[in-house]
Amino acid sequence: MGETEEVLSRFHGILVDEIREQRPDYLSGPFTVAEIYQDLTPYGSHRDRIGVEMNGDYEDALLRLLAGEGGYLILESAPALQSLRQELESANPNTGLYREYAAADVRLNPDRLDSQAAAFEAGDDDGLSFLEPEAPAPVSKPAIDTPVEPAGDFGTTAADEAPAPETSLQAEVPTACRWCRATLPERATLNFCPYCGTDVNLTPCPGCGEELVSSWRFCAACGIEVDV
Repeated sequence: MGETEEVLSRFHGILVDEIREQRPDYLSGPFTVAEIYQDLTPYGSHRDRIGVEMNGDYEDALLRLLAGEGGYLILESAPALQSLRQELESANPNTGLYREYAAADVRLNPDRLDSQAAAFEAGDDDGLSFLEPEAPAPVSKPAIDTPVEPAGDFGTTAADEAPAPETSLQAEVPTACRWCRATLPERATLNFCPYCGTDVNLTPCPGCGEELVSSWRFCAACGIEVDV
């Protein structure tokens, strides 16, 4: 196995490892290109494990994975796949081209997952530590009922006298995170996703993946008109 193939294999293995730990539903379901380099395996925190020294090496590996090299990933957008493959064949490829398809859906190749699982069961665990079973996902705690205060002289309680909580902001919060797609909890104050830490008032640009404010009509990075 050449050096490039080893990097791709490690990258894929670490991606599967993170998906098993963070979002096991992604083992069989789609996720966005942006989630790979922003949330699941960002360069800054994973470059040593992947085995790359520079951001350009990381981008080259991810570009190859998204283009289908090694058969690890399946990019669901045919135009995006064709564009990435053509870029790889050029004399001086733009390794960051995949960012233009940040909102495109991608899947893990189930055939690759099956072959890795078979190798692990056979005892060939070289480089397959990411296949160890994960701990069960934590179960959210039930809401604690607020104790009722005793009635006052005129039969009213503190809860009766307290003003009703404002719900206008809650109505504007989406039911699912636009970045990691996790279902958001119903809370009076919810500014950040508790699963990926992203501001829930932001949404990714469908063209370049840049963060957009909900009131914007155009992306500040690429200028595309958006419907947030």
